[in-house]
Amino acid sequence: MAFWSLVESEDSLHELLESSVVKPVLILKHSYRCALSSMAKSRIEKNEDSRLEYHLIDVVKDREISNRLSDLFSVSHESPQAFLVKDSKLIEVKSHLAIKPHGFSVLLDSFAGQ
Repeated sequence: MAFWSLVESEDSLHELLESSVVKPVLILKHSYRCALSSMAKSRIEKNEDSRLEYHLIDVVKDREISNRLSDLFSVSHESPQAFLVKDSKLIEVKSHLAIKPHGFSVLLDSFAGQ
C-alpha cells in the first residue's frame, strides 16, 4: 500500500513541492466523508509507483492548505483531486473519476531520461 504523508501545514506543502525536484510527488486532496474520494485513494494505493512520493491533504480538516495548493497552481478546487508535481511544477491534475493511477505512471515514463 502507498505510504501517505499528511500535509498539515503550509510549510510542509512548500517543502514537498521543493522536494519534487529530487522525486516527483503525487498530492491527493481527499475527503474522508466522500465515497468517491475513498475509491480514488484506494485505486492509487493499489497501483503504487515507486518513482513517486505520496502526500495527502484532508480537505475537511486542512481546508486552508487545500485551497493554498489550488491557488499556487491556479486550479479550481475539487475533491478528490490529484496533483502530479515534478521539479516544483504541476505536470497534471485530475479529479473525481478522471483520477487514474496508471495515467500518472505513463506521464512519468514520458519524463524518463530527462
